[in-house]
Amino acid sequence: MAQPPASGLSIDDRLVIAATLDRIFYDDPDQFSREDAATVRRLIPHSRSAWLRLGFRAESQGPSMKGEAAGVGDVRMEGDKKVVEGNVGESAVWRCGQYKITNHDGDLEIWQVMSDEFAQDPKGARLEFGPTGEPERLTFFQPRDIELRIPFTSFAVGLRLGGWNYWKQAAPSA
Repeated sequence: MAQPPASGLSIDDRLVIAATLDRIFYDDPDQFSREDAATVRRLIPHSRSAWLRLGFRAESQGPSMKGEAAGVGDVRMEGDKKVVEGNVGESAVWRCGQYKITNHDGDLEIWQVMSDEFAQDPKGARLEFGPTGEPERLTFFQPRDIELRIPFTSFAVGLRLGGWNYWKQAAPSA
């Protein structure tokens, strides 16, 4: 997990960022304000990003037992489920209201606090800027899951590939 930055954003900055992101996401279904996008980008400190970012999640199920219980019939007890998560190459993450924000490579990656790439229903967005620094579009995270079963065993390997799909674009300049 990425280490939280020491400091750099006041509570006032964090409140402004959260309110501005709410406007970007929810005010208009087709476009967002260029000024709002520029404000968020200006306030979130840029952090260096690794050339490769990988996240992983491994789940294993403990041994199970089955048998018969008097008056109940067939019974099956599942073993404990163990989950291990980690990542490599993560940038600094800033918490602002209900959002976690990373400013890397000029674009902002935004996740709801209780969500990430591995969530059942991930809630992430990317605010993308062009080469001149002007806001261009907002995309949302759409995972693509692949499961590979190992023949003649009960093992499966799951792979989640992240993809970003178009959501809305910046409003025309005034």
